[in-house]
Amino acid sequence: MTFNPRMLTLAREAEGMTQAALAHAIGASQALVSKIEHGLDEPSAVLAERMAQELRVPLEFFAQPELPVGEGLVDFFHRRRRTLPAKPLKRAHALANIVRFEVLRLLTGVELSDILPLPAFPSDEYEPAEAAQMVRATWRLPPGPVGNIVALLEAAGIPVVMGDLGHQKLSAISMPGVDGRHIVLLNETMPASHLRFAVAHELAHLVLHTGHPSTNMEEEADVFASEFLMPRADIAGELRSLRFGDLGTLKRRWHVSMAALMYQARSLGYLSDRQYTYMNMKRNQFPGGRNHEPGEFPHEEPKLLHHVVDYLTERLGYTFSDVAKLMVTSEQTLRTRYLGETESTLRGVGRGGGNLIRLPSLPSA
Repeated sequence: MTFNPRMLTLAREAEGMTQAALAHAIGASQALVSKIEHGLDEPSAVLAERMAQELRVPLEFFAQPELPVGEGLVDFFHRRRRTLPAKPLKRAHALANIVRFEVLRLLTGVELSDILPLPAFPSDEYEPAEAAQMVRATWRLPPGPVGNIVALLEAAGIPVVMGDLGHQKLSAISMPGVDGRHIVLLNETMPASHLRFAVAHELAHLVLHTGHPSTNMEEEADVFASEFLMPRADIAGELRSLRFGDLGTLKRRWHVSMAALMYQARSLGYLSDRQYTYMNMKRNQFPGGRNHEPGEFPHEEPKLLHHVVDYLTERLGYTFSDVAKLMVTSEQTLRTRYLGETESTLRGVGRGGGNLIRLPSLPSA
């Protein structure tokens, strides 16, 4: 087997392990692990098996020729806070790379039809709010709150994957593809109201910034997300005299966080900076803090990749083991990461949750 040392680094970083921790777990020295990762040495067959077992990847993972990509060439967009430490960001990048490899392999040879068009409105030509309005119009969304936004993205052929991104300050990562195979990775540990805004934020990056990065990408994506989820023409009357006590009712109606409602109200000039600061202070007083608002609702669960796996197994006769081999992953990872099963059950049943938008269709066998 040809051993790609970069894939070892990728698997280790995705697990959040240091070289020293991996070395201890497999009964080797850190010096040897370091040399292997730098291509100065190769592991024995036994050591490679131990590495694969500890990092929860098949042995074939290390033979992949692909090199990981990062945000240097705008391969990743994030919704994250500026204070996010480097270590969890590195881990999230590694996980995103692995997810990208696995998803693209799963979709190899699979044609999705009847998908919603994903328009491009480059940020150097369109204002973010205008672009959000045009996407809504392109997708023929009615006025008012958006339904299932995860289902909307998947109806546009964009797979959405839920995973633990390792830090509460990192909500989502989007990965634009040169062939149109965009992927969005969401932090499943975040509240559903927070993730809906994060999905709209990543949609903004794909619409505004794919091939057209700007110096204010994060701010532009927030403006787009606010307008997409809470169009000013539809919500203005409900925010004009906003009081803190109104936020719970508006959250249930618009399916966005209280923080998002406050952000839009300030953007539209209905909250002064002083009022905005006061309301944030009130949010800080919630039990559990501002990141645990009351009135949460269930996550919108991805279904597109589950749909593809069902097509392969039910129409084309693949086994789960076949699909896992196709993706160069373990069967357990296939079931937990992409089919929504928990490690304690693993029963072959996917995630539940409503889907308001029809998924793209797959060809008949």
